[in-house]
Amino acid sequence: MCDPVFIISCERSGSTMLRYIVDSHSEIACPGHLYIGQLCDSLNILLTGTLAQNQKELSEVNKKLLVISETKKIIENVIARYLIEKNKSTWCEKTPMNLEYLDLLNEHYPNAKYICLYRHCMDVVHSSLNLSKYRFLPEHVPFVQRNPGNIIAAMTENWLEKTEKLLKFEESHPEQCFRVKYESIVTKPEETLAKLFEFLDVYWEEDLIDKVFRIDHDKGEGDGRAVLSKKIRKDSVGKGVEVPKTGIPEKFLPKIEKLLFELDYGSLDSYYINKEIQLEKILVDSNLLKIRLENAIKTNRANFPLLKGIWKIIFTDESNSILTIDLSEKEAVFVNTNIQADFTLSLPTTLLSDMFDGIRDGIEAFSQGEIQVEGTDDKDKLISFGRLVLS
Repeated sequence: MCDPVFIISCERSGSTMLRYIVDSHSEIACPGHLYIGQLCDSLNILLTGTLAQNQKELSEVNKKLLVISETKKIIENVIARYLIEKNKSTWCEKTPMNLEYLDLLNEHYPNAKYICLYRHCMDVVHSSLNLSKYRFLPEHVPFVQRNPGNIIAAMTENWLEKTEKLLKFEESHPEQCFRVKYESIVTKPEETLAKLFEFLDVYWEEDLIDKVFRIDHDKGEGDGRAVLSKKIRKDSVGKGVEVPKTGIPEKFLPKIEKLLFELDYGSLDSYYINKEIQLEKILVDSNLLKIRLENAIKTNRANFPLLKGIWKIIFTDESNSILTIDLSEKEAVFVNTNIQADFTLSLPTTLLSDMFDGIRDGIEAFSQGEIQVEGTDDKDKLISFGRLVLS
C-alpha cells in the first residue's frame, strides 16, 4: 500500500476545502475525519496490553515495533478495502487533531507526506468566532478555559500554539512537508495546486478544479460551507479585519508578528491599515446573488411542491433591489414587475451571501432580528422557503 498523505493545519484554515480538492484527483481518496493519530494511540495501548504481553522473549524495543506493525495492519486492512471500492491507489487524512499526534504518526508512517496548510491569523480567528456563536470545537475548549473573559484571545492563542507546532514539524521534516497557504489556493488555484500534486507524485489533472464541487465526496466532519459551495471562493480572505485588534492581548502581538513574517504575510498593522480595501472585497454584487438565488430555486422547486404563494426578497442594503418569486404553480416564476406579495423577507445582501456560503445560520439571523418577515409567522413554511433558496 502507498504511504499516506496527511493534511495538517489549525482548525478553520480551509482543510475541508483542501480535502475536497485532493479527493477529486483520480488517484487519491480523502475521506472525512478519521482521527488516525488518536486511533494509532488507542490501538497501541490495546496491543501493548495484550499481544505484546505474550511475547516474553522480545525486548521492549521489539515489542514496541510489533505493536506499531500490528496497529498499521489493522488500519491498512480497512483503508485497503476502502481504496479498492474507490478505485484509487493513495489515501489522505485531514483530521486537524492529528496535529497533536505528529510524532506518533511519523513513527508509524515514516515515509508519509504532509501538506502543511496555513491561513492568516486574523482570518482564522474570525472564522473561529463565527463558529463559536453556536458551539466550541473540542480543540478550542482548552484555549477558552485559559482565556474565559476574552474569546478573541482564546482563538488567537489557539492559532499561535498550533501554527508554532506546525512550523516546528515542517522544519524538522522538510523532505516530507509541502507548505501551502489558504490564500494561495483560493487566489491562484491552478498554479498552487499543480505544485502540490507534483509533491504528491501524481499527475496534474486539467479538469480537477472543475470537478471539486461537481462530484460527490464522502460525508464527514468539517466545515459545512464547503458542502454548499459551488466553486473555490476567495471572498473569505481578509474578513479578519472585522475582528477588533484591541481584543488581542499585548503579550500575543510579538509572537503573531514573528509567525506572520515567517509565513510571508505582511505585518498585523498593514493588515488593518488595508481594512477599507479588504472590506471592499467582501461586498457582494446583488445581481450575481440574484442569479444564484434563481438557479437554486429552479433546482430545488420540485422538492417543495407544497410551498405556494408569491414571495418577495428585499435587499435592504441595495436600493430598489428586489427579487419576486411566484410559487403558485409547479414551476417557479420570477416576476420583474413590482406586484403585491403574500410573503416578504427583508435582509442585507451580505447576510444572504453568508447564508449561501454556510457562514451564517438563517434561523440564528432571524432570531436576532436581522431578517424581517411579513405575511407569515409559520416557522415550518419559513424553513421550507429557506431550504428552497439555500439548499
